[in-house]
Order: sequence, then structure tokens, then C-alpha cells
Amino acid sequence: MLGLAMPAAADEAPRLRIDGGTDEQRQNIRAFVPMARYECELPGFRERGIRRTTEDRVRQALRALGHYRPELDISIARTDTCWDLMVKVDPGPVVRISEVDVRVTGQGETDPAFIAIISDPGVVPGDPLRHDAHDQLRSRLLRVASDRGYLDAELTESRLLVDPETSEARISLHLDSGQRYRFGEITLEQDILRDEFVARLFPFERGEPYSSRQLIQLQRNLGDSGYFEAVRVRPLLDERKDGEIPILAEVEPRKRTAYEIRLGYSTDIGPRLGVVLDRRYANRRGHRYEAELELSEKRSGIGFSYDIPLADPLNDSLRLFTSYRTEDTDTSESERFQIGANRVQQHPSGWRTTQGIRYEYEDFTVGDVSDISRLLIPSYRISRTEADDPLYPRNGYRIDILGQGASEALASSFSFAQVRGNAKFITGLGTGRLILRGEAGVTGGVSVDQLPSSLRFFAGGDTSVRGFGFQRLGPTDDDGNVIGGRHLLVGSIEYDHPIGQGNWAAAVFLDAGNAFNDFDDYELKGGGGVGIRWRSPVGPIRFDVAHAPDSKDSFRIHFTMGPDL
Repeated sequence: MLGLAMPAAADEAPRLRIDGGTDEQRQNIRAFVPMARYECELPGFRERGIRRTTEDRVRQALRALGHYRPELDISIARTDTCWDLMVKVDPGPVVRISEVDVRVTGQGETDPAFIAIISDPGVVPGDPLRHDAHDQLRSRLLRVASDRGYLDAELTESRLLVDPETSEARISLHLDSGQRYRFGEITLEQDILRDEFVARLFPFERGEPYSSRQLIQLQRNLGDSGYFEAVRVRPLLDERKDGEIPILAEVEPRKRTAYEIRLGYSTDIGPRLGVVLDRRYANRRGHRYEAELELSEKRSGIGFSYDIPLADPLNDSLRLFTSYRTEDTDTSESERFQIGANRVQQHPSGWRTTQGIRYEYEDFTVGDVSDISRLLIPSYRISRTEADDPLYPRNGYRIDILGQGASEALASSFSFAQVRGNAKFITGLGTGRLILRGEAGVTGGVSVDQLPSSLRFFAGGDTSVRGFGFQRLGPTDDDGNVIGGRHLLVGSIEYDHPIGQGNWAAAVFLDAGNAFNDFDDYELKGGGGVGIRWRSPVGPIRFDVAHAPDSKDSFRIHFTMGPDL
């Protein structure tokens, strides 16, 4: 009678079965003993070689975790159609580190980066031995040497001495850093800007100690400047001499002029069209300008701004601007002309400040009152935005505070002082997001009748109290027309939750607030509702249905587009 071996199923393969050890030890053994190379067909003469190879690899896997005296039992168990590789493990005692000897000689001996490694190498006597910790310590030394310009650095001693009998290990790493190189000549191949202006983008000068971090900062500065489409910065290591490394920055200039067409829609303003001309570099001193035309049913205007980079071109600039705007809403009509200047500074703390002064002429009608105001307005704004995603953040915030005023003694129709502030916070809550929003404003030194419509406060609309129309909340005149107020206080709470795995979310919200003239006359108005959110390719789109008990409308639809912060 003949015995026939049954063929293995197409998806069957040899398996590794491990008995004993910790999860980490078993995982490391599986990494050292790959089974994918074996097939179910196994001649008997190969079993011995597989067991021997497996034992060697298991010992390597355990030594990497500090176990040098394991007890192993390796066997092969055949099944009807395949076989299993059986490994029984008793890892034995763990080797512990008895001494860590890390030394740096040469110019790097006093370098704070090396001193930090020596004082905190990441392993201390008494720790269980792990080969990866030793390798990481060695890599840290060599990486710091490379990053900080010790290009001739050499490990004169790199030893891991293990005594399995006493279960002790000694780590010995000695680095001769050699000299630290300095930055040499910086070559930037471009012809659109003056060399002395471009040099203000360099975070270092020739002769300063070499640092790869500074090279990365140089590349980032050139890219963030807005003048270049592509940037590549590299050290010419093969050309180093006399202790200096030449630096080459290769750039591709952006197109000098860009045109942009902006389309948008909101229930507050209606459809709007914008056309922008952006002159990215107007001259070789890095100046730039922008012209903008905006057309919509309720707001239209034209504006021009001219930016002059100051000492720190990336973080400090002077903006000269002028604009003409018209506005025709259900509450007011106005024509406004502005001309002024702002100094905009981005601070290391993350805050942005804007110091400004502008002259503003406004011809306005609110309710039954028409007037003309002429104001010279100094202002100061502080703002900050942080987000984990620029378009649809799960965590982030925006804070913006503006203080401004005018004096009748300084070319103004009247005197006033005003503070405006708004904030928005977004945080993850479960699988959705909690969104908190607040806005406040206070005006002193003037009656509301003297204020032009642009300086009055109104509430209601897509980004205020939903359920009310745009600027439909605030003090009224004798005929019931909303004329705005000197103060404002509005708050909102919202929660949105994803729908399935796509780009849609459902939202619920509650808004409350109002504009008012005196704090003892503040009358809170509220609205709430539900909405749908869509993360479209061009940014978030929001569709809300809101109801407010005090509104003339039983419900209102609000539609907005744009980033959350």
C-alpha cells in the first residue's frame, strides 16, 4: 500500500509558535526568525539545519534585550499538511549595566551639546542592558558631531563589554571631535534682489560655527520670504578648507506678478467677486504691492497696499495702504475712504502686533440720520492663531484684540476710544469638536449718534447670533430701525460630529448676545439650531438652519465658506 503526502492548501504556511518569555521578547524573536522564507514541503534532512539556525537567531534576539544565558528548546512539529517551528524560552537573568564611560576630546570637549549627552546619556548603571540603547547613544554622539560641524570626528573607542557569568555590562564610547568648522562664503544664485537685502534673510554670517540647524533655518527663511518658488541649500563639504565650509543656496524665483480671482458667498453679504493683483517683488529692495477689487451686493470697494520690509524682512514690515469702500445693508449706508500706515511685527512668542495710524473719511446714513465724519485714528492690534490644521483644525484657537481712538484736538470730528476683541477656541471632544466663540467691544467718550456706521456695533448674522439677519440686532431709533450701539457682547457654543468616514459632519449650536449703549440696558438675545459641515477641496462649507424666539423670522438659513480660524 502506498502512502501519498497530501498537498498543502495554497494559503497554508509554516508557523512559529513561542512558549515563554514576555510579549516584547516574543515580538523580537519573531523579528529575528522570519518564517516567510520557509515552505510547507520540508525534507527531513533540513530539520537539523533549521533548528540550529533558529537557535542562533533566538539567542541574538534575546541578547539584544539583555538576556545572554537563555534556556531554549527548539523542535519541529509536523501536521498533516505542513509543520510548526516550536520554540520554548526561558530567557534567564538579565544583564545590567555596571559602568557607562562617555568621553569627548578635541574642540567639542566644552560644547554644550556634547556636555548634555555626557551628563544624560540615556543609560545609567543599574539599567537592564539593551543593545538599541547603546546604539542610540553612539548615534547621538555622531549625529551631534555632524550637525555641529565636527566633520573630522572619530570614535576612538566604541565597546560594549558583557560578562554573562556576572550578568554585568560596561559601555565605553570615546569621541575625538577634532576641530569645529565654521560657515564659509554663502553663495546665493539669484538676480531679482539686492545682495545686501537677501543677506538680511541669512540667520548666520560667515565665520560663525557651523550648524545644520542654521542651514535648515536658512532654507526655511528663503522659502518663507515669498520671493522664491523653490529653494535648495547645501554645504559644499568637499570644498572645505581653512576650517570653513562654503554654502550654496540654489533658488528659483517666483513669477513676479500673480493674479487671483476670488469667489464667495454668504447669507450676510450674498455672492461676492474679488480680483487681486499681487506684485511679489516691485524692486530689488524687496518691496511688494497688492491691488484688490471686491464686488458684492452689499459691500464693494477697491484697495491698494504697499509693503516695505524692515530690518527683519520675515517678521517686521511697514504697510502703506489706501481704500475706498461702499456698504449698503438693511441697517446703514456708507461711503468710506481710508489712507494710512501699519507696522506689522511677528514676535518669537507667536503673537503678532500691528501699530497703525489712518485717516478715515466716512459719509454715512444710519436710520434717519446722515452725517460725515473725519477721523485721524491711531490703533494697536495684537493677535495670535494656532491650529493643528489650517483649514479644519481639531485643536486650535484665534485671539484678536484691537484698541483704537481719535481726538478732536488732532484733526478729528470728535474724540473717542474703543476696544474690540474676538476669540475662538476649538478642541476635540470624543470623535467630534467643541467650538467656543466670543466677541466683545466697548466704546467711550462719544454718543452713538456721532459714530460712523463702521465704528458702531451690530449683532446678528452668520458669524454673530444666528437666527437673526445680518446686523439686525442692536439699539433702535423711534421708528424701530436698528442703529447700532457703543458696546457689544456675543458668545457661541457649537458641537460638530463626523458623519461616517467621509468629509461630512453634523452640528448643533447655541448663540447669544447683543449690541447696546449702556451696560444696564443690555438685553440678551439668543438663537440656536443645527447644521451640516462639508470639508470641500477649497475649504470648509457650512450650512445652518437657526431659530431665534425674538426674531421676526420663524427660522433663518445661514451659509458660509472659509477656514474655521
